[in-house]
Formats: sequence, C-alpha cells, structure tokens
Amino acid sequence: MNNKVFLRRMLWLLCLPLLLTACKDSMDEHYEVPDWVADNAWEVLSSGEHGNYSIFLQGLEIAGYKQMLEGKAILTIIAPDDDAFQTYLNKRGFTSISDMPVNEVSKLIGYHVLYYSYNKEKLVNFRPTGSTETEEEQNIKAGLYYKHRTRSSDAPTVETTPTGASVMVYHLERYLPIFSYRYFQTKGIDAKNNYEAFYPNSTWTGDDGFNVSNASVKEYGIIANNGYIHAVDRVVEPLETIYTELKNKEKYSTFLDLYDSFGVYVADDELSKSYAKAYGVDTLYQYQHGGLPNIACEWPTSSYLNFTALTALSYSIFAPSNTAINSFFDSFWKIGGYSSMQEVDALALNYFLYQFIYGGSMLFPEELGDDELKNLAGSSLNINPAALNEKTMCVNGALYGMDEIKEPSTFASVIGPLFQYKSARSFLYALLGSSLFSSYVSDLSKYIVLVPTAEQFEASGIRTVYSTQGLEAEGDDGWAEISNTAKQNIVYLHSASISSEQSSELPERGTRVIPTESTWNYWFVKDGNITCSSTFNQQLNPQFNGTVFTPFTKLKNGSNGSTYSFDAEQLFAAESGDLAYNIAICADHNYPYYCFAQLLREANLISNQIMMNLFGKGRFVAFIPTNDAIKRALASNKIPGAIDASFDAEGKLSGTFDAKELANYLNSYFITAAQNVIPSYPYIGSDFKNGRYWSERVVQTEGATAPQLIYTDNGTSLSIQLEGGNKCQVVSDYDYFPFAYEGGCFHLIDDVF
Repeated sequence: MNNKVFLRRMLWLLCLPLLLTACKDSMDEHYEVPDWVADNAWEVLSSGEHGNYSIFLQGLEIAGYKQMLEGKAILTIIAPDDDAFQTYLNKRGFTSISDMPVNEVSKLIGYHVLYYSYNKEKLVNFRPTGSTETEEEQNIKAGLYYKHRTRSSDAPTVETTPTGASVMVYHLERYLPIFSYRYFQTKGIDAKNNYEAFYPNSTWTGDDGFNVSNASVKEYGIIANNGYIHAVDRVVEPLETIYTELKNKEKYSTFLDLYDSFGVYVADDELSKSYAKAYGVDTLYQYQHGGLPNIACEWPTSSYLNFTALTALSYSIFAPSNTAINSFFDSFWKIGGYSSMQEVDALALNYFLYQFIYGGSMLFPEELGDDELKNLAGSSLNINPAALNEKTMCVNGALYGMDEIKEPSTFASVIGPLFQYKSARSFLYALLGSSLFSSYVSDLSKYIVLVPTAEQFEASGIRTVYSTQGLEAEGDDGWAEISNTAKQNIVYLHSASISSEQSSELPERGTRVIPTESTWNYWFVKDGNITCSSTFNQQLNPQFNGTVFTPFTKLKNGSNGSTYSFDAEQLFAAESGDLAYNIAICADHNYPYYCFAQLLREANLISNQIMMNLFGKGRFVAFIPTNDAIKRALASNKIPGAIDASFDAEGKLSGTFDAKELANYLNSYFITAAQNVIPSYPYIGSDFKNGRYWSERVVQTEGATAPQLIYTDNGTSLSIQLEGGNKCQVVSDYDYFPFAYEGGCFHLIDDVF
C-alpha cells in the first residue's frame, strides 16, 4: 500500500465515529435504543440497580471515558463489578485502581468500551452488513464475525531499527473477541472444550449467548440511552498480538528471530505530519514483516475499510520451539549444505515460516484434524494436534506452541530439496518465478523432478543473484533478469508429470522414456544414467565427442513423486533444431540418414534446403532406413524409381532415377499430422499405439486404396511395415529412443519397404 492510500485510510479510521453519525449505512442500526430509556450508561452503572461498579467507574474516569458514557458517544460496555475488579487488582498486586499507571488503566478500561451499540442478539450473530438480511442469509457464517473494536490501544513505542536508528511505532486499537454459541455451532465443534482450551481458567457459559474473551456474562443487554451494558464475572484482560506473545516466550525465540529477519519499519510522511507532533517526534512508523503476515499489527488486514474482514479474520500461528527448530535444521538444512540457520536462504526461510501459518477464520484444537486445511504456502497444514503444548488467544488470532516439527507439507513434497539444498537455490528461484509452485506441492499430481545446481545454471549462461533471488543472463545491454517464461521453460524441461500408475523412480537398470512438462521434449534413462532429447540428438553429428548420458542421484522420495540431481555440465535444454531442415541440408556421408537424404534430393523432394513434401503439413514421424540398408536395396534394385544406383566410398550417388516414382515411394516412410493424430512420438510404451497410420504415399491407380504403415510395439522392440510388404525393425543401436524435435522425430530401421 502506498503512503497516500495508507494516510487516507488512517484518516478515515480516525474520523469514523463522526462519519457514521452522518452516513446512512448498515452501521446506523447499532445506535438504535428505545426512546423511553432516560439514563445514560454512566447513570445506569452508578445506580446500583444491577450491581456495584465503583472501581470500574473510577477506572473509566481515570482513562477519560466518563463523558462518553454520559452521552458523548454511542457504545457498548462490558462491565465487571467490584468483586471481579478487586480480584483482578489483587492478582496484579494493586490495592486500588488508582495505584495502576494511567496508561495501563487506559489500556485495560478501554478494552471494556466498544464502538457502536450491540444488544445480546447482535453479539450472538453479528452481521457486518446489517440485520436486513433474510433468515437464510443470517445463517451463513453465523457467529463467525466475532471481533469488535474497542477503545484499548498501546501507547506508541520507541524501537530500534536494524541500522540502529530509533523510531516511534504507532499501535492500533484492539478488537475484542466475543465467542457465541452460534460461532461454535457454525464451525461444528464443541464450544466448551474448544473455548476452555484457550481459557483454562475460565468457564464456558455461553450456551444461550456468548463469552466475552476470558469472561462469562452475568447479565445481558442492560439498556442505557446511549447503548447497551453487558455485566461480566471478571475483568476482561486485554489480548496482545501474536508477535508480543512470542516476544514474551523465550521458548520460541528462534522462530521469532526468523520472523523478525523479514521485519521492516514503514514510515508515512503525511500521517506523521498530522499526528507525530502530539508525541514529540517527526515521524510515526508501523512495524511490518515483508512477505509475511504482519503479526505485530493488532488488525489482521491492512484494509481499514474492510469492516467484514476486521471482524472475522485471524491468523493461527503454530510456532515450533527452539529445540524443534534446531532439530529440524540438523535433519534438513545441515544435510543440504548449510552450516547455520543464519545462512539458510531467505526464500527457503520464508516458505518454512509460511508452513506454520493459517489465515482466515481462527482455528480451534478440534479443527486441526481436518486434512483439507491449507497453510499460507498453499499446502496441507500438516500439524499434529497431539504435539501442541501451548495455546494462547491473541488480539489478531491464536498462537499455538509445539516441541516437534512434523515435516512441513511443502518440504515433504517433490520440490522439498529445492528448499533444502544450498546448491538448489537457483532452481528454487526459477520455480517461484514461473507461477508453477502450487502445482508441484499438490498431492493431486505426481512428478519426477531433476534439480540442477547453480553451477549448471552458470555453465548455461545464467548467473544467480542471491541478494535479489534473481536469475540473470547477459544480453546486448548487459546482465538482466531472465523472463518468467524462461524460468517456466527451465522448470518444464527438468520435470515430468506422471500418472498415478507410473513409477516415480528412475530405473537403475534398463531403459525408460519420460516425456517432460515441455512438450515434445523427453528424458531418456539407461542403466542409471539420464539424458534429454536435445543432448541425445547431438550424437547424430559425426563431430560430436561429448557425453550423451550422465549419472543421476536420488535426493528425495516426496509425497507426490521423486527428486534427483544429475551430473550434466549444463541445464537440460529444449531441442531447437529443425529436423526437416537438418535432413534437407545433410551433406556429410557419416550422418546415419545421409543416403536417405540424397534419395530425397534425386526425387526432387528437397529444394532450397526444404523438404517439399512435408512443407505445411505439420509435425511428422519418419522411419528412415540406415545407410547400409539403402545401399543393399540399391544394389538389388529394390527401391522404385532408382535403377542401377549406388553410393561410392565418398558418398556420391549415381544411377538412373525416375523422380516421380521415387518421390512417391519415399513418401511411404513419413507419417504426418495432416493425415494422422500424433499424440506422442513412438518409443517402447508410448501413446503412439500399435495400429495403422496413413503414410504420405500417393495412390497412382484410380480407385485403388492407399497402403498404410503398420506400427508394432511388442514391449521390447519396435517394427514398421508398409501394408503388404516386409516388416522392418527399428534398429536397437539407440535403445529404441526416438530422435525427437519440435517439428518431428525419426527412427532408423534395418531394411527398406
């Protein structure tokens, strides 16, 4: 939120009581009190008719609220009598309320003074949009709008920034939780057990009404001419923020330190001009946690106009103890190459913290067994209710404490190693920049993920900027962040979505073809080694002397798949070559498809380096006879349109050729998308199923049926034959892996049709 918007909202907030008296909206009804009530709230409490409230009245006067109760404001009073108040004072070590510091009295008493006028019915099922709703509408989320704005706030505090500067932090007014029987009824949980879990020294008495935070109501809806009074059995103790409660509990100091590593003090110049002078400073600040929920703020939302959210939303924080975090570090990040918590990548820490935060309606213990609950990282909350040993109600939600960490859902998933391994941070940044994160933590999908290292990124021309969690490549204008599309492509090339029936294990023995998330790009696995289709294709080049396959190592069996590292020098890349073009320009007789390419030339199927028969026909699959197979066939005159043809030792083709007849014959070796559905490239076990496919061969006799190509995958080998002709086997030299490109693929076969 920019400063001007923030200022406008704060000014609106400060003027809200005045504005509401002049505006016609749903809040007007909260001011309605009977005309016949003569006494104001101060007079009603002073009368003694409903009990003795002398200590509370004294506190109201000390805090400066007497005039409000005398009719200067419309309000709701939560009133503890003298017995309740004296018990509270004795517990705190005070003889009388006048012994308390004035700022403490103001904070305490203000928590009993609510904005607006609420009778019992409106507090049992408060409706922020008003009570003009139908009965059916009033039953929607009944009781869940449970928080109400009070006059209680902390005085501004002077705090020290990480740079050593002193700043004054402004604190917002508290909201008071009022738990009605409708609240627990809507949630479908037991009121007594869940309420008393947070208030063990209080008793649930709200079966026909409500409890006010830690207090039971003795008398509902005492009427005054400026609001309602609800008498309670004890002083309502002001709740603190989740952040303040964490600060007061040394047991969770490591969690708080991690949270504070994202802390930032935000100044607002215009707000400061209006209000800072009253506090003797130039600037007022808010303390926030960049990228994380602002648990230091009394309100769960920064939208000052979102009344519905302010009355309903809370955070539930499940804070691991220092012991739990230290144990988790040793079993997780230490294995990943980190030497201390301070060294762990900020993005990994951010998601670690998110695992323990639930946002929305506050969670009570009975709700924690719901497997559908998602944390703010979007994954399963995955909290063991039996491990929770502390429960504290807070002004902005609930704080749970636990001494053990059940592996967070995101870290238990297939992408867990990205957060764990120091060397995997580059890939983590790519994933988070790709907008694909939620897919890879979902149990609805199953994946195999290869995790490249920062060194592999660097070797591919992408450097990692850890301070900004960026990935940069060098261009004409110097180094610049790569696009989110580029990040997405990197993730797609290093991950594969598999069906629930398929194994997420890469085989240590045998072969397997795995389509990646990048369409028409594949991984080929052979005897504990792996490659991608673009690297695999490089071996077609006679000058290539690199390594095609590289070892892989398992990093994790995740909840939704498996994760591996791999030893390639660079990132796996998409195949950017054009197969048709590569065949068309082939001039080196050492290429395995050289002889076939020369026959295409003689058939006038190649012109200006374009395979003319395939131009405009889309993706294709070719079955190309090997050079030896073509030479044998030429020697026996088995290739129609080629008479007494042969290749010499240098690869020069000679003979007599009928271009039209030869072209028609060579077209038999091509299956195109124009004639067929090509769901996948053919390999053992692929979706390119056994069956008949139309080739590009043209039927020259009128009325004759064009022959089809018959493709067979018997589970251990592949074969192809022209209908009525001999069966040709795909050669095993390349383990039946296809040479796959964006525009098509081919296999080498051992004979001609």
